[in-house]
Amino acid sequence: MSELLIVGGLTIDRFTDGQSAPGGSVLHAGLAAVQEGAAVTFLTVAGDEPEAVEGLARLATLGTLIHQPSATTTTYRHDESKGRRVLMYDAATAHIEPPIAGGIEPPQVALLAPIADELPAAAVDMLRAALRPACTVLLIQGWLRRLELGSPVRPLPLDVVAPELWATFSRADAIVVSTEDLAEAPEDPFAQAAALRARLGPVPVLVLTLGTEGYLLDDPAADRLVATMPRVVVEGVPTVGAGDTFGAALAVHLSRGNNVTAAARAATERVIHVLDARRS
Repeated sequence: MSELLIVGGLTIDRFTDGQSAPGGSVLHAGLAAVQEGAAVTFLTVAGDEPEAVEGLARLATLGTLIHQPSATTTTYRHDESKGRRVLMYDAATAHIEPPIAGGIEPPQVALLAPIADELPAAAVDMLRAALRPACTVLLIQGWLRRLELGSPVRPLPLDVVAPELWATFSRADAIVVSTEDLAEAPEDPFAQAAALRARLGPVPVLVLTLGTEGYLLDDPAADRLVATMPRVVVEGVPTVGAGDTFGAALAVHLSRGNNVTAAARAATERVIHVLDARRS
């Protein structure tokens, strides 16, 4: 049995200096999972652009790769406005179609991490029904984005998220999302967590990451939310992929029988290690 299945599309990231590179949650999460010693299978969708080919080659070195071809790869252009990064949505990829007839070894944990709209709710439900992982972790940022080709990416108000997505989210074991990915109450993560819990229902563990300030952990089995700030804060380095790193490490430690509190602590240590390595 594979320890971890990671599902989501690759991206092509184009930067203001004219450079471009492969990206996406599958890539960042995969690197983190391998650093945790996990055996990983990837299910991804991408085109044949040079950056996508490079990204697919990287994934193939990290684990078992199942690639669904597409005419194009999800492409984000990284611009700046008033000193803040702005993502422009320049190209869309195809939907991921789960190979239900076979081809994926049932994993202990499934980490579902779309970067745009490439993973519909129905596909998530089909994957879970076919593979029956012991645990399902969702990184939901890709589902919470307003996506219009040629326009900036904006967070969706929670009331606009489709009911079928909330139903799918509510059946997960754990949900991970950044406070930056939410349109409501950016200054009040406790209010954000309460708004999410009202829609998720009583089942999933919710982890709301707060950038360098740590995370909120809402475990329905506990009697209170836990706010945690790491003792070590790495500053002055790019934080791209930090949430994906956290989610992957969380999933790996849950697969090994750790409780959610211990898994979240281990995930924080993995993020610190990854960011610290970027200093060199």
